[in-house]
Amino acid sequence: MGCDYYTQSELVIEYVDDKGARSVTKTGRTLEKGYVFSIPDEDSDDDEETQYQKFKEELTRRINKNTYKKILYENDVWVKSSYEKKYVKELKIICPRMVKLVKVYKDYTAWERK
Repeated sequence: MGCDYYTQSELVIEYVDDKGARSVTKTGRTLEKGYVFSIPDEDSDDDEETQYQKFKEELTRRINKNTYKKILYENDVWVKSSYEKKYVKELKIICPRMVKLVKVYKDYTAWERK
């Protein structure tokens, strides 16, 4: 069965490496299918054009809801201490040439299936 939209998430690490260059590493990418099972204000008496318009509005709402960045580390501060506990060891393995951590965030993106 096809889906209505896709959502992707990945961990993005921005840092300064041992040569002084600013680097970006992306890891942990996941891709999931999304479905629109119900539409607010759906009415069985709506014509096809109205049903399609309501579907597109709901689809756009879900895509917008699932497209954002969740900041974990910025301005030399972890947003929560639990993020620091979870990611510090992993970052040293993923970015062995890292000298200074600049920013860490989860990037969530959604798009319509074509």
